[in-house]
Amino acid sequence: MSERLVENMKKIKGKQLSEENPLVTVAIAAYNVEKFLEKGIASVQKQTYKNLEILIVDDGSTDLTPLLCDKMAKEDSRIRVIHKENGGLGSARNMGIELAHGEFIYFFDVDDSMELNLIENNVKYMKSLNVDLVIFGYYARYNNSDIEEAICLSERYVKTNEELKKAYVEELLFLKHGNGFAWNKFYRKKFIDQYGFRFGNQRIQQDEPFNMQLYLKLKKVYICPKAYYHYVIYDKGNAGSRYLENKFDIITDVYHCFMKFYKTWDLNEKNVLDYIYNRYASGIYDVISTNLFHNDCKLGKAEKYKLMHQILNNYEVIRCIKKAWNKPTLDPVVFGIKHQMCLFLMIVIPMKKVVKRFLGK
Repeated sequence: MSERLVENMKKIKGKQLSEENPLVTVAIAAYNVEKFLEKGIASVQKQTYKNLEILIVDDGSTDLTPLLCDKMAKEDSRIRVIHKENGGLGSARNMGIELAHGEFIYFFDVDDSMELNLIENNVKYMKSLNVDLVIFGYYARYNNSDIEEAICLSERYVKTNEELKKAYVEELLFLKHGNGFAWNKFYRKKFIDQYGFRFGNQRIQQDEPFNMQLYLKLKKVYICPKAYYHYVIYDKGNAGSRYLENKFDIITDVYHCFMKFYKTWDLNEKNVLDYIYNRYASGIYDVISTNLFHNDCKLGKAEKYKLMHQILNNYEVIRCIKKAWNKPTLDPVVFGIKHQMCLFLMIVIPMKKVVKRFLGK
């Protein structure tokens, strides 16, 4: 057999292998995750599906994350590391999209873990059903507990955008613990590139607005009844508990994304609108009761009062609070927010923190 024929046969075999086992990019945004990184990456490396590009974007970490990333890249040729200046989760994931070579792309958070067949099975769904997105369930547990709760979806093979809208309104939006995440979805890279979809620049809550863009254009989606991801809900140290100087602006941007999405997709469902109002109201509650009084907040009392007054006198905030909290409440913070009682809140919120500390909560 001639050398040229042998070489051609190798190329054909390689092409067939590539078609049967397409490259999957696992995009990982990493910022100061030294204590999670090695275990999280191991969860990817141990996948039963081996044709992976493990793309780690180090988002300007200040701990040992960059060194650990480089060390793992030397040990596994599938790992590629990009170091960039800190720009937030959205910017790191966008770099992952831009540099990904895979036919499919999966976004993984290293403080969680995956079932070993997550990627293998999702590739099978993508190929056999010829869909652009797979949405699957997950297991959720709090970091101080060993008990996991299975969050599963009803199986659906969606073939039109109207069918997807129906599934979204009936189930996806109201899934316990949420469905806005990127990590319980498996994406066709070509579909993302076709429309130039990207994550927002917010440091938190970018996943859901990202997926909203896709929902408006998607037709072929498989909603899988199985759970493949293990999600850990942290009571401290996550994005929800961090102090963010512009947190009010972030949650307001997300609210605007939701309202635009609601109107563009012509959802026209009261329960969806109620969800949007309640979500924004909860965000306001968090900004007022937690973020403004966070230990890392450097604002003085006068500055806190001024900012609180601006927030509670914002037209959109007033409108949302009235829609979301239209029943009597025993929560003094809710009462104070509803009635724009800034001085009252300046006294009550620190008192609540002292009481919680005293009770050991």
